[in-house]
Parts: sequence; C-alpha cells; structure tokens
Amino acid sequence: MSTIFRIGVMPLALFAALGMSAMTATAQQTSNQTETGIGLNCDDPDKDKPSVALDADSVAVLSGTKVKLTASGKGSKGEPLEYMWRADRGRIFGKGAAVEFDTAGLAPGKYDVLLMGRGGKCNPMTVVKTIEVIGCPPDLRLVANNVRVNAGEVVSISAAGLPNGFGLRWSASEGRVTGDGGAIRVDTAGVGADTITIRAASFDIPECSREITIAVIKPPVILPDILNFPMTGGRLNNANKAVLDDVTLRGERDIQARIIVTGKSTAGERPGLAKVRAENARNYLVSEKGVDASRVEIRTQEGTAPEGGIEIAIVPPGARMP
Repeated sequence: MSTIFRIGVMPLALFAALGMSAMTATAQQTSNQTETGIGLNCDDPDKDKPSVALDADSVAVLSGTKVKLTASGKGSKGEPLEYMWRADRGRIFGKGAAVEFDTAGLAPGKYDVLLMGRGGKCNPMTVVKTIEVIGCPPDLRLVANNVRVNAGEVVSISAAGLPNGFGLRWSASEGRVTGDGGAIRVDTAGVGADTITIRAASFDIPECSREITIAVIKPPVILPDILNFPMTGGRLNNANKAVLDDVTLRGERDIQARIIVTGKSTAGERPGLAKVRAENARNYLVSEKGVDASRVEIRTQEGTAPEGGIEIAIVPPGARMP
C-alpha cells in the first residue's frame, strides 16, 4: 500500500537536528491514519550509528518524473533498520526501504531527499540524496509529414525527442486537431489563413513548448467571364446578338459553366424593361443558339443601373458567383 507523507512542515536541517528522541512521521493513507517512521524509545543515544546507503534510479529527471529511492543498511550490531523519509518540496510515496519521490509541479532546480535510519539504538544515521529537476527536453522538436499542404488535406505532426511519459498539450491556430500524446493530425478543411501554427506545450513545465508552421495552399480564385452591352429598348439588335453569339462559343468550351444574364434599366426607363431585356437575351441563347436552358439564369437590376442593357457572366465550376 502506498503512503503519502506530509511534507514541507519542517525544514530538512531542523529535521536532521532533532535526532531520534521525538521523531515520528505521520502518513496519510486512503482509509485511515498510520504512525510510521522512527520510533520513540530512545534510551541510549551515544552508541554507534548504523550504516545507511541511499540509491536513486536517476538523479537528473524531467519535472513530473517519479524517482525510485531505495535505502539499505544495518545497525551497529547487524540488526535491521527502521527508515524515515522527508523532503521540503515534492511528494514522497511509500514507506520502509523503498519509496518514490514525485517531482510533479517542481520547477527546474535541485531538491534534497533526506533519509534517517535507526537500528536498535537511538542514534540515527542521516543520508541526503539530491535530485535535479531539469527543464524542457533539449531535443524536443515538432516534425510534420508535409509543411506545405493543399487546403482540405490532413497533416500529421509528431514530437521528436520526447521522453517517455512527458505530457504535451496540443493546439492549432486553425483547423481541427485529433489525437494526443506524441502525435496528432490537423485537418485543414475550411482554413482561411495561408499558414497555420501548431503548438505543443508541456503540462508540467512552464514556458516549455514547441511550434511548427504549415503553409496551406488554396486553389486560385476563379472569376467569371463578364460581358456587357448597352441597349436603348427591349429588343435585341444585331450588335447585341453578336455578343450573345460570343457567349455561346465561350460557353461551349465548358459545358458545365453557368450563364447568368442580368437585365439592367436606369431610373428614367419604364418599369419592367430590365426583365424584358434579360428574357430576350435568354430566349436568344436557348432558342436560337441551342444553349441548355438549365444552364441559364436570369436576374434583374430594375431602375438602379447607371446604364440600361445586359450583363452576362459565364461562371465555370468553382468560380466565385457574381
């Protein structure tokens, strides 16, 4: 059963100076309170101290790592030892000869873990192990399968140089992020910017983050082909029909292109003239030139145009509608 020692109540120096006469540690367990550590029966403080050794599985770790600490030793007469652990910062899990020192939340720096061991006599032996918490992993970087993608594609991002158990929080300036841990995917569908920035930040270490920029290539904007001709009445003359013949030829180059015919009239012209002009132009295209009627759309700008006439837009697939 793991035990969490209360820490930070007494400085290490004071802890070491108090000796064995009144030294106990309170351990908070899940279901009850337990007395643990060094006993209280100190009747012979002048005898030989025990021999105590303290080993750690690592003395330089990233913040958030749990360091395994192991005590060993024997009393002056070969008897087994009782052990008590303490640290001013961080948390100690466990009791007896093997515990873990949890560095979660610790800033980069050096932290002492103190071990006191006692055999059958009161005089304890004190050993200190210094654990260094290092900052951001020096080799941490972000890698993309492609740093230039077409809009709508999915880009894969991974963290290189990431130690085991090192947590990252991912974000992107635009796009939809899926995945977690050491690798994610970002869907660029709907991205408006020309570039997006993907960021990975440490859960535990402030200011520990890496970024990578991805260029998002968008298709060129296709504009409709616009033709205009003025009219003085509602009927088409030969010049008007010549323009519509050209519209027919251009439309045949892309049979999926839509043809938008807008009839226009000025404030001084009679009401309804804009619609008459648009309908006459459409009828010529469909009836005289054989253009599919489903491709032709008519619109009107009634009484507000600066000049009366016809505007025709040939809109290929993907083009921005006028």
